[in-house]
Amino acid sequence: RNLWPEPFSRMPPAVRLDKMARKSILLLHLTLNAAPTVLACTSIAVGKDASATGHPIVTHSDDSGPHTTDVRFIRVPRKKWPAGSQRPLYYWAPGYPRVVSSVLSPEYAGVQGQRETVPIGHIPQVGETWAYWDTDYGIQNERGLSIGESTCTARTVGWPASPDKPWGYNRAGIEDLSKIAMERCETARCAVETMGAIAVEQGFYSADGGEPTAPAYSGSSECLAIADGAPGEVWIFNVMTGRGNASAIWAAKRIPSDHVAPIGNSFTIRKMKLNDPDNFLFSPGVTKLAEEMGWWSPRDESSVDVFDFFGAYGYTPGKGVIPPNMDTVLDNYSGRRMWRVWDLLTPESAKDIDPDKGHLPHTTDPYPTSLPAPKGSVTLQMVMDAHRDHYEGTVYDLTVGMAAGPNGSPNRWKTPPSIVGQWERAISMYRTSWSHVVEAKPRGLGVTWFGYDAAHGTAYLPFYGAATEGAPEAWHSHKGYQSKFSTEVAWWAFNLVNQYSDLNFRLINAEVQQKAHKIEAEGAEAVAKWEKDVSSMDEVAAAAELTKRSNAFAEAKLAEWWELAGHIFAKYGRYVVTYNESEIGGEDAAGQAYPSWWLSSPEVGFLTWSKSGPFHGMLDKPAGMSLATGAGVPTTWSAVAAGLMTLAVAVGVAHEVGVRKGRQSIADVYVAQP
Repeated sequence: RNLWPEPFSRMPPAVRLDKMARKSILLLHLTLNAAPTVLACTSIAVGKDASATGHPIVTHSDDSGPHTTDVRFIRVPRKKWPAGSQRPLYYWAPGYPRVVSSVLSPEYAGVQGQRETVPIGHIPQVGETWAYWDTDYGIQNERGLSIGESTCTARTVGWPASPDKPWGYNRAGIEDLSKIAMERCETARCAVETMGAIAVEQGFYSADGGEPTAPAYSGSSECLAIADGAPGEVWIFNVMTGRGNASAIWAAKRIPSDHVAPIGNSFTIRKMKLNDPDNFLFSPGVTKLAEEMGWWSPRDESSVDVFDFFGAYGYTPGKGVIPPNMDTVLDNYSGRRMWRVWDLLTPESAKDIDPDKGHLPHTTDPYPTSLPAPKGSVTLQMVMDAHRDHYEGTVYDLTVGMAAGPNGSPNRWKTPPSIVGQWERAISMYRTSWSHVVEAKPRGLGVTWFGYDAAHGTAYLPFYGAATEGAPEAWHSHKGYQSKFSTEVAWWAFNLVNQYSDLNFRLINAEVQQKAHKIEAEGAEAVAKWEKDVSSMDEVAAAAELTKRSNAFAEAKLAEWWELAGHIFAKYGRYVVTYNESEIGGEDAAGQAYPSWWLSSPEVGFLTWSKSGPFHGMLDKPAGMSLATGAGVPTTWSAVAAGLMTLAVAVGVAHEVGVRKGRQSIADVYVAQP
């Protein structure tokens, strides 16, 4: 079995690369992907009995990077299709436009000469498809089916069958799978079975699978939280590429109705009962590849009907990986968020969860898929605020300490790939493009609470799953995108506030969140009133009225958010706090003064200033030192610089050694050409 061949060994001669070219690609991949999981999203699922609304809740935060993201919130309308129609399958681009397809929706039609996206495959179309809200992934349809996504790790990897990837054999990414579920299904079970069947038939690929020369196992699979309005079930769906980098292997588990299930970029389905179709669904031969590769054996289990999906197929970094601490990174990257979601939403159950245990396939006594919460205890506001969390008040709090700076910023940016370390991974991220908290309600009353940019600085606004038209123009405008500013694009209002808040996060974000909570409370009150007002209408008339009111509410609150941007610019500009133009009390010059703990730190240098020059973060810097040339650099700093140079060289050597070792360690991960 050629399980880890020379990566291009079965490719046409035109696409085979020489050793130096492969090395260049590997080093480029190292630079771009030193941190795991490119689209590292968080999803939360709350069962209907745990939910204060009596309906399931699922969420998603689109934690984008390292590229731009198409921020349009698109309405795909209900549509009838002629017999013999084909449903196109696309490679969905990350930036604007993610796709150009007038077939899918008028809002996806090209403008200003944009050409229709060429499909990478087709499947037979059904006679009629439901309307739904769409971004990178389907969110909620008119029947209440709701989905939240999180890119995950796996031991296999696959690539799309696009013209630029001759090594790609697969045509169904999670983008299309989630949208097709929206188009065809009313229940979560239907969604699981539909997506699973298409993934197996067409082949599944992840948008974050890297290249054959450097497979990205840390982002090669997908996890979904799926809920329906009726019967009100929640399912967790895990899917990965199958044997030969083609087809698919998948599993799904029904979550108890009184449970909370977090997903943080790793599979969470553990011991499956293969003889319990009421609670577990899976692809044909789900265990076979694991048995062939020696990743799992029936002898490992208490019964022949039990299979540990995550234990068999989850990714554990081996020796020689880049970065070398990836096992520690992934362990806590996922596990800490799982613990924190439980800690916030079902704290009594979370008391028995060790936040330091981590979450890898072979973790001893691993975390469960879900934990119980008291009946009706989890409110929408609690779930929204969970997405705003940075571990505040815990030992992992990202808003305190030197890395947070004097003003308590929890945002941690990219680091050079040559520097090995890690930040705590919070639920709320500075690079989030949008997030949504979705109520799966029946009879056309499902609500998508949608918020742009980082959750810690957004306001979630209600849009009905059964809306009869799209959101206001600002939510799907072509006039701006992440590389082009426009006051006519809603995303920019929220991004502007979040970016400015980083000047003094502790002070400004507190006011921003106060405004967000006010808007969300108004939204909840409005939704209750609207639904009462339309209760005597037929479903079609009710949907039209709810659409009109929710769109008007969204436009009004967007206007308020632009006003908030101007308000915080004026109030917190010039590093003071300004209230009005009064000579006395109009401005607080010390309102943004540095905190004493920060000024007292020897690393800051405020208390150790000398006339020989400003402090540059080196306690033994002699007078006359040149930072630009290194002249006069003290021995200790020279040692540090030399150490960093040695580290950079060592990283490159370790990477090449790791690649060679990886090709020998075929039992750890799987790259093969069918």
